[in-house]
Amino acid sequence: MVSVGIVGGGAAAVSLLRQLPVSDDLSVSVYADRVIGPGRAYAEESDSALLNRQAFAMSISAEEPDEFVDWCRANEPELLVDGGHSFVPRWAYGRYLRQCTQARAVDFGDSLTRITGRVTDAAREGDLWRLVVHRPGFTPETYRHDVVVLALGSSPPADPYRLEGTENYTQDPYPVDEWLPTVLAGDSAAVIGTGLSAIDVALAVGSRGWGGHLLMASRQGILPDVRSDLEPLDFDPDVGALIRRVRQRHGGLEWEDVVNIVDYLAVGEGLRRSEVRAAFRAIAEPAGPRLAGFAGRPVSIAPEVQRLVICVAQYYANDLWSAMTRSARSAMVATVHAPFQALANPLPARSAQVLGDMVVDGALTVRHGVRDVAPSASGLVVSSADGDEAVQHVVNATRTPAGAPSGAAASLVSSLVYGGTARRNPYGGLRVNVDDNAIVGRDGASVPGLYALGEIASGDLYYISSIAKIRRRARAVARSIAERVNPAVAQPEPVAVTGG
Repeated sequence: MVSVGIVGGGAAAVSLLRQLPVSDDLSVSVYADRVIGPGRAYAEESDSALLNRQAFAMSISAEEPDEFVDWCRANEPELLVDGGHSFVPRWAYGRYLRQCTQARAVDFGDSLTRITGRVTDAAREGDLWRLVVHRPGFTPETYRHDVVVLALGSSPPADPYRLEGTENYTQDPYPVDEWLPTVLAGDSAAVIGTGLSAIDVALAVGSRGWGGHLLMASRQGILPDVRSDLEPLDFDPDVGALIRRVRQRHGGLEWEDVVNIVDYLAVGEGLRRSEVRAAFRAIAEPAGPRLAGFAGRPVSIAPEVQRLVICVAQYYANDLWSAMTRSARSAMVATVHAPFQALANPLPARSAQVLGDMVVDGALTVRHGVRDVAPSASGLVVSSADGDEAVQHVVNATRTPAGAPSGAAASLVSSLVYGGTARRNPYGGLRVNVDDNAIVGRDGASVPGLYALGEIASGDLYYISSIAKIRRRARAVARSIAERVNPAVAQPEPVAVTGG
Protein backbone atom coordinates (compact mmCIF):
# COMPACT_ATOMS: atom_id res chain seq x y z
CA MET A 1 0.00 0.00 0.00
CA VAL A 2 1.33 3.42 -1.01
CA SER A 3 0.05 6.29 1.12
CA VAL A 4 -0.04 9.79 -0.40
CA GLY A 5 -0.61 13.03 1.49
CA ILE A 6 -1.64 16.10 -0.54
CA VAL A 7 -1.26 19.34 1.41
CA GLY A 8 -3.73 21.81 -0.05
CA GLY A 9 -7.15 21.53 -1.64
CA GLY A 10 -7.21 23.84 -4.65
CA ALA A 11 -6.96 23.31 -8.40
CA ALA A 12 -3.50 21.69 -8.29
CA ALA A 13 -4.69 19.14 -5.73
CA VAL A 14 -7.79 18.35 -7.79
CA SER A 15 -5.74 17.92 -10.96
CA LEU A 16 -3.47 15.47 -9.16
CA LEU A 17 -6.46 13.56 -7.77
CA ARG A 18 -7.99 13.47 -11.24
CA GLN A 19 -4.86 11.87 -12.70
CA LEU A 20 -3.87 9.46 -9.95
CA PRO A 21 -4.66 5.78 -10.57
CA VAL A 22 -7.48 4.20 -8.59
CA SER A 23 -5.97 1.14 -6.94
CA ASP A 24 -6.41 -1.05 -3.87
CA ASP A 25 -2.71 -0.38 -3.31
CA LEU A 26 -3.09 3.43 -3.09
CA SER A 27 -4.57 5.59 -0.34
CA VAL A 28 -4.79 9.38 -0.50
CA SER A 29 -5.27 11.96 2.25
CA VAL A 30 -5.98 15.59 1.34
CA TYR A 31 -5.14 18.17 4.00
CA ALA A 32 -7.55 21.06 3.48
CA ASP A 33 -9.62 23.25 5.80
CA ARG A 34 -12.00 24.34 3.07
CA VAL A 35 -14.03 22.29 0.62
CA ILE A 36 -11.65 20.61 -1.82
CA GLY A 37 -11.76 22.20 -5.26
CA PRO A 38 -12.28 25.96 -5.52
CA GLY A 39 -9.41 27.03 -3.27
CA ARG A 40 -8.87 30.78 -2.98
CA ALA A 41 -8.73 31.38 -6.72
CA TYR A 42 -12.14 29.99 -7.71
CA ALA A 43 -14.27 30.46 -4.60
CA GLU A 44 -15.44 33.91 -5.74
CA GLU A 45 -19.20 34.02 -6.36
CA SER A 46 -19.33 37.28 -8.33
CA ASP A 47 -20.57 37.05 -11.94
CA SER A 48 -18.15 39.84 -12.90
CA ALA A 49 -15.04 37.79 -12.03
CA LEU A 50 -14.32 35.86 -15.23
CA LEU A 51 -11.71 33.27 -16.06
CA ASN A 52 -9.03 34.87 -18.21
CA ARG A 53 -8.78 31.74 -20.37
CA GLN A 54 -11.49 30.36 -22.62
CA ALA A 55 -13.45 27.35 -21.42
CA PHE A 56 -11.78 25.01 -23.92
CA ALA A 57 -8.41 25.50 -22.15
CA MET A 58 -9.63 24.84 -18.61
CA SER A 59 -10.05 21.07 -18.25
CA ILE A 60 -8.38 19.81 -15.09
CA SER A 61 -7.43 16.55 -16.81
CA ALA A 62 -4.71 16.11 -19.41
CA GLU A 63 -6.53 13.02 -20.74
CA GLU A 64 -9.93 14.72 -21.10
CA PRO A 65 -9.24 18.14 -22.71
CA ASP A 66 -12.94 18.88 -23.36
CA GLU A 67 -14.11 17.97 -19.87
CA PHE A 68 -14.81 21.50 -18.62
CA VAL A 69 -16.70 22.50 -21.76
CA ASP A 70 -18.77 19.32 -21.47
CA TRP A 71 -19.44 20.11 -17.80
CA CYS A 72 -20.64 23.61 -18.73
CA ARG A 73 -22.94 22.21 -21.42
CA ALA A 74 -24.46 19.82 -18.90
CA ASN A 75 -24.68 22.16 -15.91
CA GLU A 76 -24.47 25.83 -16.99
CA PRO A 77 -25.17 25.91 -20.76
CA GLU A 78 -26.17 29.59 -20.72
CA LEU A 79 -22.56 30.50 -19.89
CA LEU A 80 -21.27 29.17 -23.23
CA VAL A 81 -22.28 32.20 -25.27
CA ASP A 82 -19.34 31.55 -27.62
CA GLY A 83 -19.17 27.79 -27.21
CA GLY A 84 -15.80 26.54 -26.01
CA HIS A 85 -14.31 29.99 -26.60
CA SER A 86 -16.49 31.55 -23.87
CA PHE A 87 -15.04 33.26 -20.81
CA VAL A 88 -17.13 31.97 -17.94
CA PRO A 89 -17.37 33.21 -14.34
CA ARG A 90 -14.88 31.80 -11.87
CA TRP A 91 -17.65 30.51 -9.64
CA ALA A 92 -18.58 28.03 -12.39
CA TYR A 93 -15.03 26.72 -12.48
CA GLY A 94 -15.04 26.39 -8.71
CA ARG A 95 -18.19 24.25 -8.90
CA TYR A 96 -16.64 22.14 -11.65
CA LEU A 97 -13.59 21.50 -9.47
CA ARG A 98 -15.80 20.63 -6.52
CA GLN A 99 -17.81 18.15 -8.61
CA CYS A 100 -14.60 16.63 -10.01
CA THR A 101 -13.51 16.02 -6.44
CA GLN A 102 -16.85 14.48 -5.51
CA ALA A 103 -16.69 12.16 -8.51
CA ARG A 104 -13.14 11.18 -7.61
CA ALA A 105 -14.24 10.48 -4.03
CA VAL A 106 -16.72 7.94 -5.40
CA ASP A 107 -13.94 6.33 -7.47
CA PHE A 108 -11.54 6.08 -4.53
CA GLY A 109 -14.11 5.19 -1.89
CA ASP A 110 -12.57 4.71 1.54
CA SER A 111 -9.10 5.16 0.03
CA LEU A 112 -9.60 8.95 -0.13
CA THR A 113 -9.91 10.99 3.06
CA ARG A 114 -9.94 14.69 3.87
CA ILE A 115 -8.08 15.88 6.97
CA THR A 116 -8.85 19.35 8.33
CA GLY A 117 -6.39 21.47 10.24
CA ARG A 118 -3.11 23.18 9.46
CA VAL A 119 -0.02 21.15 8.55
CA THR A 120 2.76 22.86 10.49
CA ASP A 121 5.66 20.45 10.22
CA ALA A 122 7.00 17.82 7.84
CA ALA A 123 10.02 15.59 8.39
CA ARG A 124 11.48 12.35 7.11
CA GLU A 125 11.19 9.30 9.40
CA GLY A 126 12.94 6.35 7.81
CA ASP A 127 11.13 5.69 4.54
CA LEU A 128 8.06 7.74 5.51
CA TRP A 129 7.08 11.39 5.80
CA ARG A 130 5.69 12.58 9.11
CA LEU A 131 3.16 15.43 9.01
CA VAL A 132 2.04 17.30 12.12
CA VAL A 133 -1.45 18.83 12.02
CA HIS A 134 -2.74 21.54 14.37
CA ARG A 135 -6.39 22.29 15.02
CA PRO A 136 -7.48 25.06 17.40
CA GLY A 137 -8.32 23.59 20.79
CA PHE A 138 -6.97 20.10 20.03
CA THR A 139 -3.72 18.28 20.65
CA PRO A 140 -1.50 18.17 17.52
CA GLU A 141 -1.91 14.98 15.50
CA THR A 142 0.68 13.09 13.48
CA TYR A 143 0.16 11.34 10.14
CA ARG A 144 2.61 9.38 8.01
CA HIS A 145 2.81 8.89 4.24
CA ASP A 146 5.09 7.35 1.64
CA VAL A 147 4.66 10.40 -0.59
CA VAL A 148 3.81 14.01 0.22
CA VAL A 149 2.78 16.57 -2.39
CA LEU A 150 2.75 20.27 -1.50
CA ALA A 151 -0.11 21.92 -3.41
CA LEU A 152 -0.28 25.05 -1.26
CA GLY A 153 -2.24 27.28 -3.61
CA SER A 154 -1.65 30.82 -4.79
CA SER A 155 0.55 33.26 -2.94
CA PRO A 156 -1.30 35.71 -0.68
CA PRO A 157 -1.44 39.46 -1.38
CA ALA A 158 1.56 41.48 -0.26
CA ASP A 159 1.33 44.31 2.26
CA PRO A 160 3.90 46.77 0.89
CA TYR A 161 2.60 49.73 2.89
CA ARG A 162 2.08 47.79 6.15
CA LEU A 163 -1.60 48.58 6.38
CA GLU A 164 -3.07 45.24 7.40
CA GLY A 165 -5.46 45.83 10.28
CA THR A 166 -5.87 49.52 9.41
CA GLU A 167 -9.39 50.92 9.39
CA ASN A 168 -10.90 51.43 5.92
CA TYR A 169 -8.40 48.99 4.39
CA THR A 170 -8.99 45.48 2.98
CA GLN A 171 -5.86 43.33 2.73
CA ASP A 172 -7.24 40.62 0.42
CA PRO A 173 -9.68 41.33 -2.44
CA TYR A 174 -11.30 37.89 -2.04
CA PRO A 175 -14.04 37.29 -1.23
CA VAL A 176 -15.50 40.41 -2.83
CA ASP A 177 -18.60 40.39 -0.62
CA GLU A 178 -16.49 41.17 2.46
CA TRP A 179 -15.59 44.68 1.28
CA LEU A 180 -18.03 45.53 -1.52
CA PRO A 181 -20.91 46.80 0.68
CA THR A 182 -18.53 49.19 2.44
CA VAL A 183 -17.22 50.60 -0.84
CA LEU A 184 -20.69 50.94 -2.34
CA ALA A 185 -21.82 52.89 0.73
CA GLY A 186 -19.18 55.56 0.07
CA ASP A 187 -18.27 57.70 -2.91
CA SER A 188 -14.52 57.06 -3.32
CA ALA A 189 -12.22 54.05 -3.13
CA ALA A 190 -8.92 52.78 -4.48
CA VAL A 191 -7.51 49.42 -5.46
CA ILE A 192 -3.74 49.06 -5.20
CA GLY A 193 -2.49 47.03 -8.14
CA THR A 194 -3.28 46.85 -11.84
CA GLY A 195 -3.18 43.09 -12.39
CA LEU A 196 -6.01 40.61 -12.80
CA SER A 197 -7.04 40.75 -9.13
CA ALA A 198 -7.24 44.54 -9.27
CA ILE A 199 -9.37 44.22 -12.40
CA ASP A 200 -11.70 41.90 -10.47
CA VAL A 201 -12.13 44.67 -7.91
CA ALA A 202 -12.94 47.26 -10.58
CA LEU A 203 -15.38 44.93 -12.35
CA ALA A 204 -17.15 44.09 -9.10
CA VAL A 205 -17.66 47.79 -8.40
CA GLY A 206 -18.63 48.57 -11.99
CA SER A 207 -21.19 45.76 -12.17
CA ARG A 208 -23.14 47.27 -9.25
CA GLY A 209 -23.73 50.62 -10.97
CA TRP A 210 -21.86 52.48 -8.23
CA GLY A 211 -21.98 56.25 -8.55
CA GLY A 212 -18.61 56.85 -6.88
CA HIS A 213 -15.05 57.03 -8.20
CA LEU A 214 -12.48 54.21 -8.13
CA LEU A 215 -8.75 54.85 -8.33
CA MET A 216 -6.64 51.96 -9.65
CA ALA A 217 -2.99 52.57 -8.86
CA SER A 218 0.29 50.66 -8.90
CA ARG A 219 3.99 51.34 -9.18
CA GLN A 220 4.24 50.61 -12.91
CA GLY A 221 0.63 51.08 -13.98
CA ILE A 222 0.85 48.14 -16.41
CA LEU A 223 -2.47 46.54 -17.30
CA PRO A 224 -2.93 43.15 -19.01
CA ASP A 225 -3.50 43.12 -22.75
CA VAL A 226 -6.92 42.33 -24.22
CA ARG A 227 -7.17 38.74 -25.38
CA SER A 228 -7.24 38.42 -29.15
CA ASP A 229 -9.39 35.91 -31.00
CA LEU A 230 -6.50 34.40 -32.97
CA GLU A 231 -6.15 30.63 -32.80
CA PRO A 232 -3.28 29.52 -30.52
CA LEU A 233 -0.02 28.29 -31.96
CA ASP A 234 0.95 24.63 -31.75
CA PHE A 235 3.89 23.18 -29.84
CA ASP A 236 7.03 22.81 -31.97
CA PRO A 237 9.37 20.06 -30.69
CA ASP A 238 12.22 21.55 -32.75
CA VAL A 239 12.29 24.55 -30.41
CA GLY A 240 12.81 22.32 -27.38
CA ALA A 241 15.62 20.56 -29.23
CA LEU A 242 17.17 23.94 -30.08
CA ILE A 243 17.11 24.98 -26.41
CA ARG A 244 18.83 21.73 -25.42
CA ARG A 245 21.52 22.08 -28.11
CA VAL A 246 22.42 25.63 -27.08
CA ARG A 247 22.49 24.62 -23.42
CA GLN A 248 24.71 21.62 -24.07
CA ARG A 249 27.14 23.64 -26.16
CA HIS A 250 27.47 26.64 -23.86
CA GLY A 251 26.50 25.21 -20.47
CA GLY A 252 23.53 27.54 -20.20
CA LEU A 253 21.55 30.16 -22.08
CA GLU A 254 22.68 33.77 -21.90
CA TRP A 255 20.08 36.49 -22.43
CA GLU A 256 21.28 36.91 -26.03
CA ASP A 257 20.53 33.22 -26.68
CA VAL A 258 17.02 33.58 -25.27
CA VAL A 259 16.32 36.60 -27.44
CA ASN A 260 17.60 34.77 -30.51
CA ILE A 261 15.37 31.75 -29.83
CA VAL A 262 12.30 33.95 -29.41
CA ASP A 263 13.26 35.81 -32.59
CA TYR A 264 13.43 32.44 -34.35
CA LEU A 265 9.87 31.71 -33.23
CA ALA A 266 8.75 35.17 -34.30
CA VAL A 267 10.23 34.87 -37.77
CA GLY A 268 8.43 31.55 -38.17
CA GLU A 269 5.16 33.42 -37.62
CA GLY A 270 6.05 36.24 -40.00
CA LEU A 271 6.89 38.71 -37.22
CA ARG A 272 9.85 41.05 -37.28
CA ARG A 273 11.99 41.68 -34.23
CA SER A 274 10.97 45.34 -34.33
CA GLU A 275 7.28 44.40 -34.09
CA VAL A 276 7.86 42.27 -31.02
CA ARG A 277 9.95 45.00 -29.35
CA ALA A 278 7.31 47.62 -30.14
CA ALA A 279 4.57 45.52 -28.54
CA PHE A 280 6.62 45.02 -25.38
CA ARG A 281 7.29 48.76 -25.16
CA ALA A 282 3.62 49.59 -25.70
CA ILE A 283 2.26 47.19 -23.08
CA ALA A 284 4.85 48.45 -20.56
CA GLU A 285 3.50 51.99 -20.78
CA PRO A 286 1.13 53.18 -18.01
CA ALA A 287 -2.31 51.99 -19.08
CA GLY A 288 -4.46 55.00 -18.24
CA PRO A 289 -4.65 56.44 -21.78
CA ARG A 290 -5.06 52.97 -23.31
CA LEU A 291 -8.03 52.17 -21.09
CA ALA A 292 -10.17 54.93 -22.53
CA GLY A 293 -9.93 53.23 -25.91
CA PHE A 294 -11.50 50.10 -24.45
CA ALA A 295 -14.87 51.85 -24.44
CA GLY A 296 -15.11 51.23 -28.18
CA ARG A 297 -14.15 47.77 -29.37
CA PRO A 298 -11.35 46.51 -27.10
CA VAL A 299 -8.50 44.93 -29.05
CA SER A 300 -5.04 43.63 -28.29
CA ILE A 301 -2.20 46.08 -28.84
CA ALA A 302 -0.59 43.46 -31.10
CA PRO A 303 -2.61 40.25 -31.62
CA GLU A 304 0.15 38.29 -33.37
CA VAL A 305 2.72 39.21 -30.72
CA GLN A 306 0.29 38.29 -27.96
CA ARG A 307 -0.25 34.89 -29.60
CA LEU A 308 3.53 34.41 -29.81
CA VAL A 309 4.02 35.32 -26.13
CA ILE A 310 1.23 32.98 -25.01
CA CYS A 311 2.85 30.21 -27.05
CA VAL A 312 6.22 30.88 -25.38
CA ALA A 313 4.58 30.95 -21.95
CA GLN A 314 2.65 27.72 -22.46
CA TYR A 315 5.27 25.62 -24.20
CA TYR A 316 8.81 26.97 -23.84
CA ALA A 317 9.13 29.42 -20.92
CA ASN A 318 10.01 26.78 -18.34
CA ASP A 319 12.58 25.10 -20.58
CA LEU A 320 14.14 28.47 -21.36
CA TRP A 321 14.12 29.58 -17.73
CA SER A 322 15.67 26.37 -16.40
CA ALA A 323 18.44 26.60 -19.01
CA MET A 324 19.25 30.28 -18.35
CA THR A 325 22.34 31.44 -16.51
CA ARG A 326 21.83 33.58 -13.42
CA SER A 327 22.75 36.72 -15.37
CA ALA A 328 20.21 35.85 -18.07
CA ARG A 329 17.47 35.38 -15.47
CA SER A 330 18.35 38.71 -13.89
CA ALA A 331 18.18 40.38 -17.30
CA MET A 332 14.76 38.89 -18.00
CA VAL A 333 13.32 39.90 -14.63
CA ALA A 334 14.70 43.43 -15.00
CA THR A 335 13.68 44.06 -18.61
CA VAL A 336 10.74 42.00 -19.85
CA HIS A 337 9.10 40.14 -16.95
CA ALA A 338 6.27 42.63 -16.37
CA PRO A 339 5.33 43.18 -20.04
CA PHE A 340 5.68 39.45 -20.75
CA GLN A 341 3.17 38.66 -18.00
CA ALA A 342 0.81 41.37 -19.26
CA LEU A 343 0.84 39.85 -22.75
CA ALA A 344 0.77 36.23 -21.57
CA ASN A 345 -2.24 36.73 -19.28
CA PRO A 346 -4.67 38.95 -21.20
CA LEU A 347 -8.13 39.82 -19.96
CA PRO A 348 -11.37 39.01 -21.79
CA ALA A 349 -12.64 41.68 -24.17
CA ARG A 350 -15.90 41.85 -22.22
CA SER A 351 -13.99 42.83 -19.07
CA ALA A 352 -11.93 45.38 -21.00
CA GLN A 353 -15.14 46.92 -22.36
CA VAL A 354 -16.48 47.47 -18.83
CA LEU A 355 -13.21 49.09 -17.73
CA GLY A 356 -13.20 51.37 -20.75
CA ASP A 357 -16.78 52.45 -20.11
CA MET A 358 -15.89 53.22 -16.49
CA VAL A 359 -12.99 55.43 -17.60
CA VAL A 360 -15.11 57.34 -20.11
CA ASP A 361 -17.88 57.80 -17.52
CA GLY A 362 -15.41 59.17 -14.97
CA ALA A 363 -15.92 56.22 -12.63
CA LEU A 364 -12.34 54.87 -12.95
CA THR A 365 -8.90 56.44 -13.10
CA VAL A 366 -5.59 54.59 -13.44
CA ARG A 367 -2.41 55.99 -11.89
CA HIS A 368 1.19 54.81 -11.88
CA GLY A 369 4.23 55.62 -9.79
CA VAL A 370 2.61 54.82 -6.44
CA ARG A 371 4.98 55.83 -3.63
CA ASP A 372 2.86 55.40 -0.52
CA VAL A 373 -0.58 54.62 0.86
CA ALA A 374 -1.21 56.07 4.30
CA PRO A 375 -4.14 56.50 6.72
CA SER A 376 -5.83 59.88 6.94
CA ALA A 377 -8.61 61.44 8.99
CA SER A 378 -11.24 60.52 6.39
CA GLY A 379 -9.83 57.25 5.05
CA LEU A 380 -6.51 56.84 3.26
CA VAL A 381 -4.31 58.85 0.90
CA VAL A 382 -2.70 57.32 -2.19
CA SER A 383 0.49 59.12 -3.25
CA SER A 384 1.57 58.58 -6.85
CA ALA A 385 3.43 60.28 -9.69
CA ASP A 386 0.27 62.33 -10.29
CA GLY A 387 0.07 63.61 -6.72
CA ASP A 388 -1.98 62.69 -3.66
CA GLU A 389 -5.57 61.45 -3.78
CA ALA A 390 -7.76 60.90 -0.72
CA VAL A 391 -10.19 57.97 -0.74
CA GLN A 392 -12.56 56.50 1.81
CA HIS A 393 -11.50 52.86 1.39
CA VAL A 394 -8.57 50.94 -0.10
CA VAL A 395 -8.61 47.35 -1.38
CA ASN A 396 -5.20 45.73 -1.71
CA ALA A 397 -4.49 43.66 -4.84
CA THR A 398 -0.69 43.68 -4.88
CA ARG A 399 1.28 40.49 -5.36
CA THR A 400 3.86 38.93 -3.09
CA PRO A 401 7.07 37.60 -4.64
CA ALA A 402 6.33 34.44 -6.60
CA GLY A 403 6.12 31.31 -4.51
CA ALA A 404 5.65 33.01 -1.16
CA PRO A 405 3.60 30.67 1.05
CA SER A 406 0.44 31.80 2.77
CA GLY A 407 0.50 32.45 6.49
CA ALA A 408 -1.15 29.07 7.04
CA ALA A 409 1.61 27.27 5.11
CA ALA A 410 4.60 29.33 6.25
CA SER A 411 5.51 27.13 9.23
CA LEU A 412 5.33 23.98 7.09
CA VAL A 413 7.66 25.43 4.46
CA SER A 414 10.02 26.72 7.16
CA SER A 415 10.17 23.27 8.78
CA LEU A 416 11.34 21.77 5.49
CA VAL A 417 13.91 24.50 4.87
CA TYR A 418 15.38 24.72 8.36
CA GLY A 419 15.33 20.95 8.72
CA GLY A 420 17.61 20.74 5.68
CA THR A 421 15.07 18.89 3.53
CA ALA A 422 14.31 21.69 1.06
CA ARG A 423 16.00 24.81 -0.27
CA ARG A 424 14.47 28.18 -1.02
CA ASN A 425 14.86 29.43 -4.56
CA PRO A 426 16.15 33.01 -4.91
CA TYR A 427 13.46 33.56 -7.56
CA GLY A 428 10.65 32.30 -5.33
CA GLY A 429 9.28 29.12 -3.81
CA LEU A 430 11.30 25.97 -3.23
CA ARG A 431 13.88 24.32 -5.47
CA VAL A 432 12.36 21.54 -7.59
CA ASN A 433 13.48 19.10 -10.24
CA VAL A 434 11.98 20.55 -13.42
CA ASP A 435 11.45 17.08 -14.91
CA ASP A 436 9.02 15.74 -12.31
CA ASN A 437 8.49 18.49 -9.68
CA ALA A 438 10.33 16.58 -6.96
CA ILE A 439 11.67 18.93 -4.30
CA VAL A 440 15.45 19.36 -4.41
CA GLY A 441 17.40 19.13 -1.16
CA ARG A 442 20.55 20.81 0.07
CA ASP A 443 22.71 18.28 -1.72
CA GLY A 444 21.15 19.18 -5.08
CA ALA A 445 19.42 15.81 -5.45
CA SER A 446 15.69 15.11 -5.61
CA VAL A 447 14.18 14.34 -2.21
CA PRO A 448 12.50 10.89 -2.37
CA GLY A 449 8.73 11.05 -2.10
CA LEU A 450 8.37 14.84 -1.79
CA TYR A 451 6.84 16.93 -4.59
CA ALA A 452 5.55 20.46 -5.13
CA LEU A 453 2.79 21.75 -7.43
CA GLY A 454 1.72 25.30 -8.20
CA GLU A 455 3.28 28.56 -7.08
CA ILE A 456 5.50 26.94 -4.46
CA ALA A 457 7.51 25.59 -7.43
CA SER A 458 7.71 28.92 -9.23
CA GLY A 459 11.43 29.65 -8.81
CA ASP A 460 12.69 26.85 -11.02
CA LEU A 461 9.54 26.98 -13.17
CA TYR A 462 9.04 30.46 -14.55
CA TYR A 463 5.42 30.07 -15.65
CA ILE A 464 3.21 27.82 -13.52
CA SER A 465 -0.10 29.60 -13.07
CA SER A 466 -2.16 28.40 -16.03
CA ILE A 467 -4.38 25.34 -15.70
CA ALA A 468 -2.57 23.79 -18.67
CA LYS A 469 0.71 24.04 -16.76
CA ILE A 470 -0.83 22.73 -13.56
CA ARG A 471 -2.34 19.66 -15.21
CA ARG A 472 0.89 18.82 -17.07
CA ARG A 473 2.89 19.07 -13.86
CA ALA A 474 0.27 17.14 -11.90
CA ARG A 475 0.36 14.43 -14.55
CA ALA A 476 4.13 14.06 -14.12
CA VAL A 477 3.73 13.71 -10.34
CA ALA A 478 0.84 11.27 -10.80
CA ARG A 479 2.97 9.11 -13.08
CA SER A 480 5.78 9.02 -10.52
CA ILE A 481 3.31 7.91 -7.86
CA ALA A 482 1.77 5.33 -10.21
CA GLU A 483 5.21 3.79 -10.69
CA ARG A 484 5.45 3.31 -6.93
CA VAL A 485 2.01 1.73 -6.79
CA ASN A 486 2.66 -0.72 -9.62
CA PRO A 487 6.31 -0.84 -10.72
CA ALA A 488 5.58 -3.73 -13.09
CA VAL A 489 3.65 -1.45 -15.45
CA ALA A 490 5.82 1.62 -15.05
CA GLN A 491 6.25 3.72 -18.16
CA PRO A 492 9.53 2.87 -19.93
CA GLU A 493 10.17 6.47 -20.94
CA PRO A 494 11.51 9.02 -18.44
CA VAL A 495 8.94 10.79 -16.29
CA ALA A 496 9.36 14.32 -17.58
CA VAL A 497 7.18 17.17 -18.67
CA THR A 498 7.02 17.99 -22.37
CA GLY A 499 6.33 21.54 -23.42
CA GLY A 500 6.15 23.18 -20.00
